[in-house]
Amino acid sequence: MVLAGVGIVRLVALVETARLAGAAREVATALRLARGIALSGDASIEVRFDPTRALCETRDRAGVLLETRRLPPGVGFAALPGRSRVLFGGLGSAENATITLAAGARPRSVIVNQRGRVRVQ
Repeated sequence: MVLAGVGIVRLVALVETARLAGAAREVATALRLARGIALSGDASIEVRFDPTRALCETRDRAGVLLETRRLPPGVGFAALPGRSRVLFGGLGSAENATITLAAGARPRSVIVNQRGRVRVQ
């Protein structure tokens, strides 16, 4: 009986870890796509983060919504850059930013450097 309880706890932790990793990849993909759109259109594109609704929204320079991505249940934003957004310029450059996601006590970060490169840590 005790082993079954331990197995369930580990399974829950495994599912939590998988959701967190998937969410970090989703946020990184949204940022990479926004950079690609900025490069192809030679225009500013921003990705806004809404911690209340657990959303990432990609918008053009005029504020028109291009794409929305929702975090999976149990995953939220633990830390966001200033103004809760990342802005990509027409040359693909960006503001340095770190977006930290968390599921329970486990954090995962998505990092954007000034060149607009995105990596998951």
